[in-house]
Amino acid sequence: MRNRPVVYALLTLLGASLAGCAAQPRRELASLPGRDACFWTRTLFDWTVLDDSTLLVHAPTPNDAYLVKLFAPIPDLKFHDALGFQGGNGPPGQFCAQNGAVIAGGPVPEREPVIAVRALTAAQARQLLAGAGSTKSHRMGGSS
Repeated sequence: MRNRPVVYALLTLLGASLAGCAAQPRRELASLPGRDACFWTRTLFDWTVLDDSTLLVHAPTPNDAYLVKLFAPIPDLKFHDALGFQGGNGPPGQFCAQNGAVIAGGPVPEREPVIAVRALTAAQARQLLAGAGSTKSHRMGGSS
């Protein structure tokens, strides 16, 4: 095969590009507040959309806050009144970064994997809400 050097060069370039993409979320995750955690979807109390890829979730009470970071943004996420929180391979109903996904309903539902679930202190949750500007909280079973 005469084009073998060209193929190797393209594969090397592709590998370097993918490695750069994989490193980006790790840097972003390192700057997130809180500590890695999980919560039970059946205890989800409410959520607030901070931006198109970040949610502040309370479970099981309004005092227990979690930061949920999506792999990629869901356009106009703050305008969705209903979201699904789907666990995966772990215990049924447990929502973690390794297996969680958020589903935004609509004519064509969007499912986005989760890359981080972080337990927050009350002060960290207040700081995130203050930095998000105008937000709308949604309570399970309806919006508030």
